[in-house]
Amino acid sequence: MNNKSKLETFSICPMKLKISRGFLRRRWLDFRNGHSIYLAFFLTFINFILIAYNFLIKQLPFGIGDYMTLPMFILLFALIYVPTAITLGVWHRKHQYSVENEALLRQNWMWAWISQYQIRLIKGKTSPKEDEYIINYLNEILVRTNKKDLIGQGDDIPELPKEKKHEDDK
Repeated sequence: MNNKSKLETFSICPMKLKISRGFLRRRWLDFRNGHSIYLAFFLTFINFILIAYNFLIKQLPFGIGDYMTLPMFILLFALIYVPTAITLGVWHRKHQYSVENEALLRQNWMWAWISQYQIRLIKGKTSPKEDEYIINYLNEILVRTNKKDLIGQGDDIPELPKEKKHEDDK
């Protein structure tokens, strides 16, 4: 076992069970994404509708709020709010994604590193050791993400590396 793998695993007492640190970090990321993107969004959206109903409809003067029930409000709300949100989402995708992607790329050292390597490769200024390191690094990504469907199949397309068992997949 090399030093890196010794540092990435630890024992949980008293069972002496070894768990990969990377495995725990990926599960934490999965938990946060599932919570914030789906569960918390759903709950806050329902909360938003109920608050809007109680403050907008129930507080209307002359008893108008007495005639609009919650199911009627939800239907009317959905007919107005959902298309408005979709329109704003389309506008955001067409006008803001490029701004956001540029800002993210300016902070992405991995993209800068690989791009710099590609330029040096074109100029013929890379070492065989560096070439092997980059190819192995990218092959590990391809194996983990299973991009065979996107790459396609044909005689001119190199075969993807065979998948190895990772510690966190056991």
